[in-house]
Amino acid sequence: MTPLREPIAVDRLTPRDERAAVASLSAAFANYEFLVALCPDQARRRWVTEAFARFLFRLSVRTGVVHATRDRAAIVCALPPGTEWPSEWDYVRYGALSVAWRLRVRSGLWFMRRGAWFDFTRARHMGERPHWYIHLLGVRPEAQGRGLSRAVMRPIFDAADRDRVPVYLETMPEANVAIYERLGFRLAGYTELPGKVPNWELVREPR
Repeated sequence: MTPLREPIAVDRLTPRDERAAVASLSAAFANYEFLVALCPDQARRRWVTEAFARFLFRLSVRTGVVHATRDRAAIVCALPPGTEWPSEWDYVRYGALSVAWRLRVRSGLWFMRRGAWFDFTRARHMGERPHWYIHLLGVRPEAQGRGLSRAVMRPIFDAADRDRVPVYLETMPEANVAIYERLGFRLAGYTELPGKVPNWELVREPR
């Protein structure tokens, strides 16, 4: 008989976990299309990516939830129903201006406007339906292919199914669409954001 595989341990993070979480998210998003478009310079992009990861971690851990594998190799930052539409003030106080400053003037302004673009595309699909919003899901490159994304998403899926609400996320690499479809999402739409940045929008309905 094939031995049963032990479930992957997942923790809910707190603000005290910021350093480890930001390190893993920065590694996962080092070459992400959105950040490459904002900051083509690879050396400076490491600095920008760190601020971006810290911003979304702080927003999610204080107003939503952050789940991670025990070794912090995989991390998901999410906002549950009731907090899924952050205000501009939420973005500012949790670090959006730090990201914009590191990007310098032109790209910084582009970044600050991006919240409205993403909100517009999400509203087109979700309307007024309460939902979970996945802000960020990252797995360290050396840990990919081990089912860690499914593990960290499981608590969110369980909560969404219990409360009968959908889960929404967007991704920019087209290759990620098939990965999310295997997790139960369906492709809801595609938008080309200003700057010719692709944005694939996906929804998982409750089971």
